[in-house]
Amino acid sequence: MTHGLDVKKRLLKVERVVGETTVRRTIEADVELPFKVIKIFDIIADVNDVETEVSNGTVEISGNIEKEIFVVDKGDLVRTVEEEVPFRVMVDVEGAERDMNVHVDIKVISVEAKFIESQTVRQTIVLEIFVKVTETKQIEVVVDVSDHDIDVDKELLKVDSVVGEDTVRRTISPTVTLPITARKVFRIKPSVRNVTAEIRTDTVILRGIIHKQIFFVDEGELVRHASEDVPFSLTVDIPGADSGMDVQFRVKVFLDDFELIDPPSKELRQMLIIEAFVKVTETVQIEVVTDVHGRNISVVKKLLKVDSVVVDVLQKETVRAVVKLPVQAIKIFDILGEIVELKAEARFDEILVKGVLHKQIFFVDPGDLVRHTREDVPFRFIKKAKGARPGMDVQVRARIIGDIRHRIIDDRGKKLEQTAIIEIFAKVTRTVQLEVVVDVKRERTIITPPPKPRKPGRDRDHDHDRDHDKKHDHDRDHKRDHDRW
Repeated sequence: MTHGLDVKKRLLKVERVVGETTVRRTIEADVELPFKVIKIFDIIADVNDVETEVSNGTVEISGNIEKEIFVVDKGDLVRTVEEEVPFRVMVDVEGAERDMNVHVDIKVISVEAKFIESQTVRQTIVLEIFVKVTETKQIEVVVDVSDHDIDVDKELLKVDSVVGEDTVRRTISPTVTLPITARKVFRIKPSVRNVTAEIRTDTVILRGIIHKQIFFVDEGELVRHASEDVPFSLTVDIPGADSGMDVQFRVKVFLDDFELIDPPSKELRQMLIIEAFVKVTETVQIEVVTDVHGRNISVVKKLLKVDSVVVDVLQKETVRAVVKLPVQAIKIFDILGEIVELKAEARFDEILVKGVLHKQIFFVDPGDLVRHTREDVPFRFIKKAKGARPGMDVQVRARIIGDIRHRIIDDRGKKLEQTAIIEIFAKVTRTVQLEVVVDVKRERTIITPPPKPRKPGRDRDHDHDRDHDKKHDHDRDHKRDHDRW
């Protein structure tokens, strides 16, 4: 209650948009092919392992461009070569400061290639990079004002309210057995892959893989390469978190130290530090007061620049595929699946979601040996999303529901049909600037009484006293002059 006004407020913890921009950057790289070629057939490129760092007015973005190059050799055979190109770019975002939040979306616009020599290909890759910088702010807004002689303007706001966030670190010390005895190890390059998040009551569980590339020198002074995948699990306490809420996370891994055990040796011990940032949000829909009109009403406003939620989409889709196994299978041992290269795009009243269902298939052959093959199944869905428009932001996540069902569909045991249920969640947002009322009060009116009129008699007495004082001063001056003489 403020001077007779019934004012209701609500504390919002939201992401304030500091700034956003879209830029294009060109990356050039030369690749040495292991054989001579006569033609470049195709190049497929994707961006992975993206990391960001914010400084004053600038966002530094680094990552890897993973490419699959299809070429025709001199025997008219189509061959493929895989290559990884690291990149680092700087993007200016006014108002950005260290420790602010960054959302980055990178698309490969084009890849051009030309021969420098018969075994050297120069590629020019054009990246389109969208960067948005935000900071978490708590703001108390007015949601209602009641009184008999005022008018209240309101606007419906649908935003993500931050439930909680935290950054945790964990140290792990895995030991790997190298395939060949190493005299020394000179480089280990770790990266994080396939991270998933599960929200439970007051807790978020992160699971993923630390992929390591190990470069070492063997006893014959040859440089060798080995790789290792280390699964990890992290538990982050977020009070107030619950299933059904949204979670955002960012996981990094750093190599702290490593050593060969009693070199030369195959046993390599490493010390890795995993750093994870987790934020849990929930979508709230509230009416906020944007202005109050009335006699002697004073309002205080703040400019709120936030991502307003346009529409949420949650649907399940079925992905079916038939794979031809390399050898006959008498039994399917297991099928492991994950969703990779997930992307989404806003269109008019709909969204386009596409990605790849990556599967690892383990089966038993007629000799009772367990074999392995893999399969990538691209998928593409168009979903209704009322209010969506081209250019709006889309956050998307997908997960496989249950196990991947399967059955062998031919007598020779080489054709395998699989069915996976994918749950897709997409959120379309747009950045809005809105002046909201954070305080309102009624100013008190101070009434000043008019001056009282003078009475005629008192005025004459006042004039007589003033003339008497003047005569007294004259007589005093005359006497002082007489005495001086």
